[in-house]
Parts: sequence; C-alpha cells; structure tokens
Amino acid sequence: MSKCAVIHVEKNENILDFARFLTESGWTILSANKTEDLLKKEKIPVTREQALIENGLYLNDNSGLIQRILTSDYKNINEQEEKKSRDKADIYIICMNLMPSLATNVSSQEISGLVSPQDFYISTILRNSIMNYKNVLILTDPADYKEAMIQLRTDNITKEFRLYLASKALNLLSAYDSGIYFSLQSNLDYTKDFPNYLSFPFVKHIPLHGGSNPQQVSCLYKYPNDTGAVSGFRKVSGKELNYNIISDVSLAWEQISSLYENLKNQYTVKSQNSDGYNFTTQFTPLTGIVFTIAIKYKSILGAALSSNVHDSFINTYKYDSNTIKDVTLGCSSVIDESAALEIVNGNFVAIVAPEFTPGAKQILSANKNIRLIPTAKISCSPYELELLNGGMLFQSKDSVIFDHWYVKTKNRPSQYLTDEMAFGMLLAMGARSYTCILLKNNMITGIAQACKSAEKAVDYALMDAKEMMQREKSNDSVADLIVCDSSVTLTDSIKELIDSGVKAIIQTGFTSGNDEFIDYCNEHEVVMIYTLMPHISY
Repeated sequence: MSKCAVIHVEKNENILDFARFLTESGWTILSANKTEDLLKKEKIPVTREQALIENGLYLNDNSGLIQRILTSDYKNINEQEEKKSRDKADIYIICMNLMPSLATNVSSQEISGLVSPQDFYISTILRNSIMNYKNVLILTDPADYKEAMIQLRTDNITKEFRLYLASKALNLLSAYDSGIYFSLQSNLDYTKDFPNYLSFPFVKHIPLHGGSNPQQVSCLYKYPNDTGAVSGFRKVSGKELNYNIISDVSLAWEQISSLYENLKNQYTVKSQNSDGYNFTTQFTPLTGIVFTIAIKYKSILGAALSSNVHDSFINTYKYDSNTIKDVTLGCSSVIDESAALEIVNGNFVAIVAPEFTPGAKQILSANKNIRLIPTAKISCSPYELELLNGGMLFQSKDSVIFDHWYVKTKNRPSQYLTDEMAFGMLLAMGARSYTCILLKNNMITGIAQACKSAEKAVDYALMDAKEMMQREKSNDSVADLIVCDSSVTLTDSIKELIDSGVKAIIQTGFTSGNDEFIDYCNEHEVVMIYTLMPHISY
C-alpha cells in the first residue's frame, strides 16, 4: 500500500462520493467507529485504524499515527520502491471533522467530561496534521471534497489550496476549543469575569439573500447544538431570507421570549409608597395571553396583548404597521385561520410564531412575499455585543424589567395598570433609546424611539398617537399609560396627555427632585412609578 487517507467524520455529507473516488484511485482508507461502519455498509474497502478507536484501549497507537502524519512527504508519493521498503505507508489525506458543542446545566460528575471529552484525540490528530500541511491534505469541510478530487485527479494540488484547508482546520479547532471553554464557564460558579479572549463557537447556518443593502453580502451564524432561538428558525414558505428580515425576526422573537420569561409565572417586585411604607407588587401571570408585535428595521411599529390571536393582531396592526411596507410580525401563539385571513392582506415580509395551522399556511402561502418562520424555542441571549473598528463591546443582556417600584404619588395603580406597566416597560427595554410608549388597553397608541432626549420622545409619541386617532376617527382618550425608558420631567406634552385621560406614568425617575411633576400627578390623580432602573439601548 503506497498512499493512505484517514477518514473519520461526524458530518457525513458527501463523504461516500469522496471515499469511492479515493478507492477507485488506488488509495487505502483508514478509519474506525461509525465512519468505518458507514463505509463498510456501502461496500467501500476500509482498513481499521486502531488509533481512532473511541474506547481508549488503543490510545498508545495515537502517537504512531501522528508520527506517520508528521513524516509524510508528498514529493515521494510516486517513488514506489521506497514505499515498499517501509512498514507502513505515508498518510497524505486527513479527512476529519468534529462538531463544536455547548453543554449547559451539566451534573458535577459530567464536568470532568467537559475538560477531557471523548473526541479530544481527534482534535489532537488534526492539530498535528496542520504542522505538516504542505504534505498532508486536511479536509474538515464537506464543501471542499469536490475541489480536492479535481486537484487529486490532475495531480496538481496547489500550495494555496493546502494552506486554505489548513486554515479551515484551525477555524474548526478554535470553535471546538471555545465550545469546551464556554461549556465549562457556564457550569462553574468560581468566576463570572469576562474571558481574556472572546471566541464564541458560532456555526455557519445559512447564507442570506443580501445584506442590509443590496450591495452587501451576509450570512447567518448560530450557536452549536441548536442552542438559542435562532437555531429554531426555519422557513416553510415564501422568498429567501435576507439580513434585515432575520434581524427583525430575531428582535420580534426576543421580545416575545423576554415577556414570557419575565411574566409567564407569578412575578413580584419589592415596592415602596411615597410615605416610605414597604410592600410587594404582584403581576398577573400571562397564562392564555397572546402577544403580537410588528417590527421593521429593528423599530417597533405596533404591539398588543389580547386573549386570542385575531384580536391581538388587529390591535397591533391598528397602530402603524398598516401604513408601512415590508413589516415583520411576531406572535406568541399558533397562527390560526381567523388571524391568517386578516394578516394575508397586510404588507408583511415575515411572520414568526410557534406554528401555523394547516389552514393558516394555505391562506398565507397565497401571498408569496410572506416568509413563514415557525419556532418553538423561548430563549434569550445572556449577552449583547457591538463590533467596533478594531475591537468589540461586550456586556450582559439587559433582561430585568425592574427589580423595585417606588410609588411617588399618593395613589397606587390598579392591577390592570400594574400589568400594563410591565408590558410597556418590556417594550421600551427592547426599543432604541430614548423611547416613550403610549399604551391603552395593552395596545400601542403612540411610540417614539431613538430620540434626542426623553422629553422629545414624549413629544413625538403624542404626535404619533394623535395621528392614529385621526386615522381611526376616534374621539376617545389617546392613552391611559405613559412609559419612558429613562428619566423624564414634566412637559407640556405630558400635561396634554394627562388632560386627555392618562392614568399612570412609569419611568426611571430620579433619586431626588422632580417634585413639581409628582405634585402635578397628585393633583390630577395620576399614578407615578419610579423604577430607578434605566433601559438605555442603541
């Protein structure tokens, strides 16, 4: 045997065609475990390599295999007489891959398995192969098999291709190592410091159809092991996905996930009256409540809570999404036929929901512009980051709506307003600052985002609400609740909102001062809540 190839893969894509090509070209394939079984099942000749056995009985042979890889010299591949004098032939191809993974919430007995996983010896072989990349063709990605076969068939393996494959092997190993690190990190309480080197094991998921603009290109990456909500996104109908749609779908689903993680079960916060009396505020669990939200370019265009999908959508659509094209819709419940009949006529490019009934799929599929994206994972990322020119900002996710209430006025809010405040602050937490949200009956009637100041946000939200009332030809009150993601002072717009029927205001507030605002609220029997917890986001 004059030339050998090691094949040991977790990703079986295209491997059978590549293995058949090698055997037909006179190569000897060395393998073990599941890969060996697969090749034998397909009648492809294979020789067992003991160094690849998973149970560890032959780990001593690992060094022998590595020595053969390190000393292989591709320049002498055709010198048959020299090969015959050797006990074992050189290895010129390493076709190996492993899957980076994340393991969270493991038992104490499983921690040692994270430190020294079973497939550690595979990564060791790959690392040593890279040291001799000039002579060993290192294939870790099935997408490269076709080009490898072409260059092997013409006996013209370029230096650039070898280096390219070696770099991809290093990329795989770095993801593999970072997966082990973050698995350990998430299961240890010893330290919560940020790592010295930031390297998440994101896996290429799908190339996207364009970036934010047509001249840009983009790709979606996800956590391994289908961790997180993004891995659950799957398109079942509609056009190809692009960067903007995925970004809006992700934000919509993150808002839904955040609401349910915070408020699905009984939620309480420590509270204090204006006279210093301490008590506990309880919020009503969201059992049976449907949350719908409309988003475009990461801006909220409408949102509502209701007891059914149809009404939740109508109250969301009523705000502003009916006047803007290419909107993404998120819903916390299964989309049924009743809601689909309303949605299909709207200007939507994507709908993300736990599922769609067969009837809803048929109705919505009639609009070829709408992508249907079912996902069942309620999941929020614990981190957020921003790429800079030469660096990166990295921080924990702002995921707590509030942890304390300070009732600054004489009156406390009703239970209905209490629950509506939690809903409103969650929306503000997910919007770009400065933000003001006007709510009525758990529905957005006005919203301003990314403003120059909190006071400007209130001005613009009021203007927004007035426009909606004109569209709806309504003489009813503009809103019953004002929500601000930061501190706000008494302005003419707030006075106008209070005169029109606002019953409560929740804001970050001040540690001291703002007495004029508080007195004004008391005079008009409006509840004022401080949280002393800002939600600044960009």
